[in-house]
Amino acid sequence: MPTAGEELLIARISVMILLPAITFVLGMMPTWLSQIFKWDKKVINGLQGKRAQFIFSKLLCFAGGVLLATVFMHLLPDLRDDCIEQVEIGNLPDLGPAIPWAELFLSIGFFFVYFVEETAHAFVHWQSKAKHPGPIQPTAPTPCIEEIQQNITGIRDLDENEEKEKVAIDIEEKKHDSNGHSHSNGHGHSHGGEGHSHIPVSVDSETVVSNVRNILTVMALSFHCIFEGIAVGMEETAAEVWYLFGAISTHKFVIAICVGIEMLASKTKTTLVYIYIFIFGFVSLIGIVAGWLIAETGAEGADKNAATVTMQGMAAGTIVYVTFFEILQREKSNNQNGFLQLGAILLGFIGMVGMMSLAPDPEF
Repeated sequence: MPTAGEELLIARISVMILLPAITFVLGMMPTWLSQIFKWDKKVINGLQGKRAQFIFSKLLCFAGGVLLATVFMHLLPDLRDDCIEQVEIGNLPDLGPAIPWAELFLSIGFFFVYFVEETAHAFVHWQSKAKHPGPIQPTAPTPCIEEIQQNITGIRDLDENEEKEKVAIDIEEKKHDSNGHSHSNGHGHSHGGEGHSHIPVSVDSETVVSNVRNILTVMALSFHCIFEGIAVGMEETAAEVWYLFGAISTHKFVIAICVGIEMLASKTKTTLVYIYIFIFGFVSLIGIVAGWLIAETGAEGADKNAATVTMQGMAAGTIVYVTFFEILQREKSNNQNGFLQLGAILLGFIGMVGMMSLAPDPEF
């Protein structure tokens, strides 16, 4: 039988491999299936239809409930105990009941991720404004998966009107023919006035700017994954590592599929899709390694240092941000049935609470 330390080591290494690898495979799955089965536009649009959106919405709501239970029923109580120990041994000053350290660290993590993602979003917005002066369509408050989906909407609208545009072009060309004008001028004029999109299109200069924007968007989407990885790496038992892995996976895997579908629908180059999904998938590895190193520098229990507890709190704050801004806010704003969403959230919350109550590890 392996010792507790060996089980923890096996769990951390396993999660380091499984979390990024499965995320990458799921994110690339739409592109791979499209290449294997030669999907046409109708099939790809079906992946973004109402039924698919309904399924993805309920899965994300379920993930939101799972993360709510993870933060408020597991991470925050453990963080409170650690902060109390740090105050008792003198590593943290006693601020009294009015300013609890656990909630303070969690809030710092929340606002830190909020600031970073708003900064990234502002830079993406500035890139758009610099390339195309003039009024810009309002965008989402944070550069998350909704940012990509809103961008794709413009491409999808263009695709739906493509046939109408072709008919208009043919009519225009016939008029040019009757007036002695060339075909090339009419065609060029027709496409020269097209609006721009955040997703790469055929124009080279637009593609460069769009690619930069997409990389920034995916990096912003991936940033909080670092802190989620830190939370996993800092867990002290194998059961806790696997528990947090399951909690984070419920939303990360669904979002990976959504990103893959949106990239496929936008006709993003396959090489760029590999890059985007790789960044989104493997950035969690950085966080897990960082959390592991932080945990190893400080001992367990009362011997933890204040920096370790601070990082635990910030990681918990990151998951709060993901839960409310990346998942629940987005799903609340769509046209899905609110009661079904609430049911999915409750199901995820109750399911994870049930898992904690049945877990053999007494630290749960």
